[in-house]
Amino acid sequence: MQTPAHAALGDLLSYSGERTLLAGTLVRVPLGKREVLGVVWGSRPMAEQDAALEFKPLGTALDTLAPLGEAWRDLVAFAARYYQRSLGEIALAALPPQLRDLSGVQLARRLKRQGSAPVVDAGAAGPSAAVAATSDEQADALRRIDAEPGPFLLFGSTGSGKTEVYLQAVAALLARSPAAQALVMVPEINLTPQLEARFRARFEGRFGAGAVVSLHSGMTNPQRLASWLAAHAGTARIVLGTRMAVFASMPALALIVVDEEHDPSYKQQEGARYSARDLAVWRGRREGAKVILGSATPSLESWHQSRPPEGDDPGGRYLRLAMPSRIGAGALPAVRLVDMRLQPSKTVLSGVLLDAIGQRIARGEQSMVFLNRRGYAPVLACGDCGWKSECPHCSAFRVFHKIDRTLRCHHCGFTERVPRACPACGNPDIAPVGRGTERLEEHLGELFASVQRPDGSPVRIARIDADSTRKQGALESQLAAVHAGEVDVLVGTQMIAKGHDFRRITLVAAVNPDGALFSSDFRAPERLFSLLMQSAGRAGRDAAYL
Repeated sequence: MQTPAHAALGDLLSYSGERTLLAGTLVRVPLGKREVLGVVWGSRPMAEQDAALEFKPLGTALDTLAPLGEAWRDLVAFAARYYQRSLGEIALAALPPQLRDLSGVQLARRLKRQGSAPVVDAGAAGPSAAVAATSDEQADALRRIDAEPGPFLLFGSTGSGKTEVYLQAVAALLARSPAAQALVMVPEINLTPQLEARFRARFEGRFGAGAVVSLHSGMTNPQRLASWLAAHAGTARIVLGTRMAVFASMPALALIVVDEEHDPSYKQQEGARYSARDLAVWRGRREGAKVILGSATPSLESWHQSRPPEGDDPGGRYLRLAMPSRIGAGALPAVRLVDMRLQPSKTVLSGVLLDAIGQRIARGEQSMVFLNRRGYAPVLACGDCGWKSECPHCSAFRVFHKIDRTLRCHHCGFTERVPRACPACGNPDIAPVGRGTERLEEHLGELFASVQRPDGSPVRIARIDADSTRKQGALESQLAAVHAGEVDVLVGTQMIAKGHDFRRITLVAAVNPDGALFSSDFRAPERLFSLLMQSAGRAGRDAAYL
């Protein structure tokens, strides 16, 4: 019995067993002095040359859980081979952490408890949310998705209704097949609450409460295990998740949607590195599932792969579906460039921008100020000796966070309290250099302290970044406040620049965006363009506020 039992071992490990187990069965196996989780990759009878070898016996087989399918094992094997990682490292990283620690009895108890949850009959379920009328561009995209094999690149401008295309494509799939499953991927965790709410409103009334599940690292281990088991058993018809969801075990997968396919967050940068977008395309081809890559700013490689045939060029492997128009009367925003070199010295926000924000506050509209740098200031420096808050463990600078008076390295995570004086020369006058979202939020609060909203209340400024949304439920509550109109000016990083449907925002300002060009990343110009287009697309999405 061969099983990729441990990530650090590059090949399969052989164990002996009293009975033949199906490939894909989870087992507990001894490894050194420990007992760890393994996946049966194959089995064969004992040969004569094996008689001289001493095999360790298998532990408990977790056969209360259906074996992992051949397609899933092929995906793991391809990822290990293509990205030059060990088979066990990919296989076990793809499984929920809690599953690795469960015994056979514990897993059986967990499956019994999950199976005893009430199941809603699809025919007796309540009404689902009303389906929006489609535009001509959306209808044409849906027709081609239904008629052609794909993969598809859905090239739609911000506000063109790409999410509605995803919803209706999933609905058509589930209506055709009673067992089919769909995987919908987003690049970041903060995009899942909004998308999950729309999918639940559309499908839970028809298919029951367990039809839509999420799968991402922001969930607790029990939540991740419950979602993974529901997907593996086929009771979850739709799985929403980040890049890790590409490895979800879905035996009846028939559609994969990769929203914001250009986003670099789809690339895993730690441990076993992989591109979830590329694996999604490979998995769709292996399992015969249709794949939709959606973006308003497609990556250059996807754009090239979707080129139409011309002359001797047969074209790319993808089919490009264009949706250049916004839904309804919403208009794409006009873009204005303000040269800060022509502004007074030490000006952070131009007078034109402050006036535009003030006008929107007076009209009850919202503004968004985008700065892709969290913290109070990117560097703490000494003016006497030139000391800067460099990280002792890597080549980055530690960022000053004023809220808890810490210096944090955003690359390796090293954190320490802000020193009372310069560590190099003892000068007590060390000062922050540059601006992050914390400092920008503070500055806007000072500028608009005397301004009132139409109802006479003070202006409310909110900040959404990885620091302000660290607590459980903080992101959902802050997004709800923005959607309810309780926020006048929203300050944030790239977390708010893509994917969100803020109906009241009519002005977006990007502060010092050209700083992103001074990067070691050769894709810096491409990614800056993408980020600016995405952030600008948050404005003017609802004609009622234009």
